Amino acid sequence: MSAARQGLYVFPLWPRSKIPALHGKRHCDGTGVCTEGHLGWEQRATTDPDLIRYWWNASPSSNVGIACGPSNLYVLDLDPDHGQDPPPEWAGARHGRDVLARLAEQAGQPYPHDTYTVRTPSPSVHPYFTVGQDSLLRNTAGRAGWRIDSRGRGGYIVAAGSMRRDGTYTVARRAPIAPLPQWLVPLFTPPPRPQPEPVVFGDVRPLSDTRRQRYLDTVADTVIHAAPHTAHDTLVRAAYTLGRLVGGGEFTDDQARSTLHIAAQHRRIPTHEANTAISDGLDAGSRSPRQLADRAA
Repeated sequence: MSAARQGLYVFPLWPRSKIPALHGKRHCDGTGVCTEGHLGWEQRATTDPDLIRYWWNASPSSNVGIACGPSNLYVLDLDPDHGQDPPPEWAGARHGRDVLARLAEQAGQPYPHDTYTVRTPSPSVHPYFTVGQDSLLRNTAGRAGWRIDSRGRGGYIVAAGSMRRDGTYTVARRAPIAPLPQWLVPLFTPPPRPQPEPVVFGDVRPLSDTRRQRYLDTVADTVIHAAPHTAHDTLVRAAYTLGRLVGGGEFTDDQARSTLHIAAQHRRIPTHEANTAISDGLDAGSRSPRQLADRAA
């Protein structure tokens, strides 16, 4: 309730763990809140006091997860060395805090310590920062420097007061959550995706409409008959395959999406989950276009 009053969206974790207690995609039966498609912990995280009371009355010892995306939160995860030597460029560092201090010095900026901070049992340190609703910063592992990870959109952190078998998450600095310093943003921003090389398809003879439809049917069958617990991944791969052909002009986007959605319905993949999987696969595939065609003799 304390986190929710600060505008942080919470959800339950299993007692003494960091694992979400809400069901995942593989165990979703498409009922209740998931009637219109699977809703994961990020979509179900809440600040609603009635729902929070319901969840923790049902399991008072559950730990507290905070969904960073809905909370407009970006959290650094500064880890100890755990007995390992740092890479040469970070020689002498013994903790992610040391690396962050050097990054601040290199940028000519003060160390960003004046914000709400949580200490984990590791003991890692989690300084919290606010970001805008349009922030695209996501989770990273070592991108900014040795022993520095981060959690943003698509990620969550464990709130103070939560317990693990090795200790308790405690407040290390009780201060308002400060905005993420601008000098830190480039350190956690992913590099731009490379532009695909132009593709020259050469002398080809287009496939007949019958063979094109047969190919779509074959791709759909791979999803419909996917082995147990592999339907989602198979759908993504099928979407990637068709995305390449959409990029090569073999099929329209509508043809590909229609084929994939029909296959997903046959496989009983929830609509919300299928939408995401199909869009991600088609987008990725379109960046590597190819054609289905017989080479001319």
